[in-house]
Amino acid sequence: MSSSALKDLAQQLEQLDAEDKLALLALLAESLRRQIRPERRPLSAYYGLGAGQGFKTAVDVDTFIQEERASWER
Repeated sequence: MSSSALKDLAQQLEQLDAEDKLALLALLAESLRRQIRPERRPLSAYYGLGAGQGFKTAVDVDTFIQEERASWER
């Protein structure tokens, strides 16, 4: 976003009342949280708890570990 667009946005924000500013702040915080820490699948999605699946081979375990480590680096 350009500097002038950011200044325009800041001026518009000043016109909001306190309740609307708080609502906007909550939306921004949630957006930032998702960027920093994307939603993660529950562990049961990886190894099929409750579905009678689970890890069947060592390759499945290795794949799971590689995917987990890759998600940490994002």
